[in-house]
Amino acid sequence: MIYIFGILLFLVLIILFFSYKLSKNKKLDLAKKEEILLRLNNIIKSRNSIKEKIIDLDKLYHFILKILWYKWSFWEILKQNPKEIFDINKIWELHKIRNKLVHDFDLIWESTLLKKQKEYETEIKRILK
Repeated sequence: MIYIFGILLFLVLIILFFSYKLSKNKKLDLAKKEEILLRLNNIIKSRNSIKEKIIDLDKLYHFILKILWYKWSFWEILKQNPKEIFDINKIWELHKIRNKLVHDFDLIWESTLLKKQKEYETEIKRILK
């Protein structure tokens, strides 16, 4: 009897823990926000190519999501449609651009990449609010 009660209590605690984790928008503390903003500024100011900057911005966005308790690949996180992401379609679009840069030989105009860099910067700042 005590064994069954213990198992039920354990299951209830697990359910409460995950429902809490999944139900609330998670927030970053001030120190983490400052660290991320520093990383963002370092990426923007770097002498890397625009292609490398977009890849780094994608990594930074994934890093933010990992801090917010999402431990899977970027693709798996986006499939879950996290509440912290304001415009999931925009993030999917930006991540697909990153994938093209990494995996394909397609040429993407530099003006397009500069626009996508600005969009990534905006989305990173939005998730930090």
